[in-house]
This record gives sequence, C-alpha cells and structure tokens, in this order.
Amino acid sequence: MTLRRLAGVAAAAVMAVGVAGCGGDSSAGSSDTSDIRALLNAQPATLDPIAGARSAQVVWATVVEPLINTDSNLEPERTGIITDWTRTSPTKWTFTMRSGIKFSNGEAADASAVVDTLLLTRDADTSILKTYFANVTSVEAPDDTTVVVTTKRPQYNIPNLLTNVYLVPPKYYKEKGPEGFSAAPVGTGPYLFAGSKPGREISVKANPDYWGEKPANTGVTFTWATEASQRLALLQSKSVDVSFDLPPAQADQAKKAGFKVVSTESAMKITGFLETTKPPFDNAKLREAAALAINRDEIVQGIFGGKAVADSGLLNVKPGTQPTAKVTADLDQAKQLVGSSAPAINVTYPPAQYTNMKEVAEAVGASLEQAGFKVKYQPLDYGTLVKQVAGRQLNGLFIFGAVPNVAVPDFFASGFMKSVSITGNCPDPEIDKLVAKALEQKGTEAAQGIYDELNTIGVVQKHCYIPLYKQIYSYGLGSGVDGVVYGPLNSVDFTNATR
Repeated sequence: MTLRRLAGVAAAAVMAVGVAGCGGDSSAGSSDTSDIRALLNAQPATLDPIAGARSAQVVWATVVEPLINTDSNLEPERTGIITDWTRTSPTKWTFTMRSGIKFSNGEAADASAVVDTLLLTRDADTSILKTYFANVTSVEAPDDTTVVVTTKRPQYNIPNLLTNVYLVPPKYYKEKGPEGFSAAPVGTGPYLFAGSKPGREISVKANPDYWGEKPANTGVTFTWATEASQRLALLQSKSVDVSFDLPPAQADQAKKAGFKVVSTESAMKITGFLETTKPPFDNAKLREAAALAINRDEIVQGIFGGKAVADSGLLNVKPGTQPTAKVTADLDQAKQLVGSSAPAINVTYPPAQYTNMKEVAEAVGASLEQAGFKVKYQPLDYGTLVKQVAGRQLNGLFIFGAVPNVAVPDFFASGFMKSVSITGNCPDPEIDKLVAKALEQKGTEAAQGIYDELNTIGVVQKHCYIPLYKQIYSYGLGSGVDGVVYGPLNSVDFTNATR
C-alpha cells in the first residue's frame, strides 16, 4: 500500500476515537513540523524490500516506493511510478513509467531499473515474493519508460502484484547485496535513510528532491518496545508521538488518559498452519481434530474483548468479507477423532510480532490439549520463524500473520496454498492446478468461484489451515499529533504527520 494513497483508505476504514488531550504535551502545536517519533511493537527484521516480510514495511516504505499505487478500495491506480498499463495479449502486459525520476543516490529510476527489480523478485534466493512471479518468462525494457512483462500462462493479477514490488537501484543493490542494502536503503520515496543505532532506533529524513508531494515533517525516528504496557507508558510520558499496536486493554487505558486512539480493521489475518508433510498432521483425522478443537470466537471475545474479527477463511482478503464454507468448532468431535493416542505437537509462534500473540498461542494450545493433544510451546523471534518456515524446519502447528499486501485472493493462494509457496505446508497437485486455473481467468471476479473451491479444500476438507481472526489495529497519538494514517494492508503514511 503506497504511502501517498492511505488517506483515502482512512476515510473508509478507520474508526477514530478522539479525546481531549490531557495525556500529551499541550505545548506541542500543529505548526511544529519536526521529526515524528514513532514507536513500533518490534524491531524490523530487515529494511530490504526484496527479502523482507511486509511487517517491516512501515519503516522501509518511507524510503522505497511500490511500482504501482493503490486506491482507497485497495485496487491498482495510475498515479505512481508506473502511470499506465495495457494487456496487449493474454500473456503480455505493457507498463508505462513516469519519466525523469531518480533514486536518491543519482541512479535513474527508469524502465531498466524496473526490469532489474522484477528479475530480482523472481530469481533471487532471498526473495520473499518469488513464488508469485514463477509464471513470468521475461521482463524487457524497449525504452526508458516502457516495461513489457510476458508470462507463460495467462495471469490476470500482474498489475496487482506490482503494487507490492518496491523499486530498488540496480547498481547499488548489486554492490551492497541484501544485508548491505538493509543497512542503508536507497529509494525514490518521500524520505531518505538518515541512519540507525543498532538495536535502538532507525531514522529517516524528508527527501527535498522527492518527485511527489513533499512531507509535512522533517522526518521520522522509529524505536520499538515489545511490551504493550511499555508502549503505553512511553506515550504517556510524552517520549513518543505515536505508539503503534496497542492491544485493547492498553488502547482503552490510553483513551481514558485523554489520548486519541485510532482503530482500523486490518486485512492481516492471524492463521494457524498445520505442517501436513510431517507427523502428527500428516494424519488427516488429527488435522480435522485440531481444526474442530480451536474456537476462534472464544479467542476474539476472551483475549480481545470482541475487538478483533473472527475469520473462518483463508482467501477472503478484503476487510468485511467471509468465506462461503467454514469449520465450526466442536470439541466433543475433536476428542473422538484424537481418541487415546495423545499425539505430541509443537505450537510455534512469534510472541513479540502480533498483538497478544502469546495469549493467542496459549489459547490455541489449551484447546488442543482439551482435545487430547500433548502441546509443547515454541516461541521464536519473528526473523527466526520466517527462516524456519521457509526452510521447512517446523512441524506441528505454527501461527503466522498472513498479510495480503495485494488485495486479491491469489496473494494467499499462491503464497500459502501451492506446493511451492512461502509455507509449502499443504502440497497437493489438485490445489496447484486450481491456483493456476484461477490466474488464467479474466479477473478476480471471474475467478471467485475457483477461490471459493480452493478455500473449501484447504480449510474445510483438508484442514491444512486454521484461520483465526483479522486484527483490529489500534495506535495512540500524543496531544497535538495529527496526520498519521494506518491502512488495512499494514502500511503507515507519515507524509502528512505533524506535531
């Protein structure tokens, strides 16, 4: 979700709660345009958009930009680096670029840079999005402002995918590599990387040569605190201007203390993935038992006080949507399926990455124990979890936040359901065929019936995935702070922020 387009989403998706500012600094007025002090829930694992999970884009998306912007309905629009596109044949797309843009290091942000970025995305071992571009056979630049993408089979969602590809400078990226780029990212965005204090903070400053609308502030300084109580305390002490990811209890405390709290239904869905290629969940009956044991409504009410959205599907991407078929919790039936076998399972989760994740994992584990499983908890930091998922090192059940940075069902179908995917936990040739068939349709609407079938197979019949809930994401603003906008695709727009 590009930074400049989030304001439109805010009008449609944000529920803002404004309270008189007794909790902030009354001397800070909106005319003060100095750095915005932003407090995150965790340190970003990487600032490299080729390799990085999109949970960290709140930081690096200030510096690097997507190829295509997104409108208020989460659809591609023609206002960004790429300004137009046509489907010249079922397997060929032609894109037109904005001319004259440069990276902050002076490299040309032209069609050849787009080609290089797309090939990195498709081919690099470190690319987190490579599974989405496996069907791309060639990317060419016939001139400085034209890019031609050719696919082996028809693929309707190429423009959607380019909303999630962030343009990197070819020479600089090749010279520095993923780790070097992460240490000092370079892009075309409204901010420039200003430096970091390892383990403590990351700073960006306004880009005076930005091609679009200039930021209303001088920059953003990011710090992080994994404990929600600490994030609230730092907001109350006026040490930060915006504190992200406040769980319901802390959000309520912030409101009572006089802070403005903004809450948005996120498209990010917290999901349990069952590793079906290893015991015990290579056993279909035990997968069904796990799916029946876990009650998502109880999790939403008991842990979040109803301030999350119970979600029964994997491929219903946009906020406010639900699948056509679902699994309804039935603990008695789960117990019957488990019987007296008492299978041992690992429940793996990233405790600091998502709101109340430790409590959610423990609730999931308690439900599984009631059904007859023996549960061992494996908390991992997010970076390690991502590596172990990609390396197929996990077994049992792992809890992961599925973030649809592209608001089409294929983002989850190709990302999690194909045999060769981010998780690869449910390999099935029939699923692979259906995912490919869906992409060959004219668009998402034409493919919807196939996606409904895929959801039914993966969630209801095979029980490879246990969708839990969509997060209602809350953040608190200090007195006098305005213009910070969170979008449902887990992006933040700081460009209009003031304090």
